[in-house]
Amino acid sequence: MTGLTNSIANLSIESQQEQSQSLKPESKASLLLAWQVKNKHCLVIGGGDVALSRILHLIRANAKITIITGSSYIHPEISQLNEQGKIYKLYQRDYKNSDLTMYENINRNLDLDSINESNYKSITQSVFNEVFDIVCCCIDDYKLSELIYYQCKYLRLPVNIADKPTLCDFYFGSMINQDNLQIMISTNGKSPRLSRMIKDEIAKEFENIDLNKAIDNLGLIRSRLREMKLINDDLVTIDTRMTWIKTLTDFFTLKQWSELDLIPPSSKPPYDNRFKYIDNIINYFPDYPPKDYQEFKEKILEEDE
Repeated sequence: MTGLTNSIANLSIESQQEQSQSLKPESKASLLLAWQVKNKHCLVIGGGDVALSRILHLIRANAKITIITGSSYIHPEISQLNEQGKIYKLYQRDYKNSDLTMYENINRNLDLDSINESNYKSITQSVFNEVFDIVCCCIDDYKLSELIYYQCKYLRLPVNIADKPTLCDFYFGSMINQDNLQIMISTNGKSPRLSRMIKDEIAKEFENIDLNKAIDNLGLIRSRLREMKLINDDLVTIDTRMTWIKTLTDFFTLKQWSELDLIPPSSKPPYDNRFKYIDNIINYFPDYPPKDYQEFKEKILEEDE
């Protein structure tokens, strides 16, 4: 009976473990991505405050923005942005079903098996000039908003219906923007105000740090390493490159990286010394420059005698 008892005990333990797993709260996190909409068509339906906030996000991302404002109210700042040439097209009228496909002239004769390099140009043309990359609906008509959502789903268009988290493929979180640096805080549509408060608290931590300069410095080192030492794109080279730059990045704090002037103040022709300090760092590869910050500056930023 001992074997049977052990088996029953094991089954009981497994059952408890499965039950414990089932009681764990389901993750409600979203997949946060840096979505590239540069030079791609994006549609905003609405002309009020929420529409304006979406438009400002899209302008920052260099999208080609088409706006259907509705026939009643249009935010004066939206009109101003249009006058400044920052809007691709603006229609002061109500939404029409055909708006979702207004630019489409797609060749549907291709199948996936037949696509080859000769088709790449026409596919790129379609992506950038004929299809909306995202749709943002910012109107207070729930029935019309719901219809637009399902129209977008039928057309396989990613859509955000303002103030309706269940009708959103993506959310607009609170953003910290410093040129190359973007930090997004999202509450998955539950509390936009709270996400803004969190954003403000994070921003305070970096008030006296030029994070964009730190990014530029490390970006130059990374690109120069690829140009000078690790040119190939095989897996071993990529791993070596990533490991080296990751280790170097961890040498110093954000503030220290932001205070380094890695481009010489002048470059006298015909000798362009733009990469002089960067190359001083790269020339240590596969070893590393000094880990002590003061010694690093003395070695890397030294001038020719």
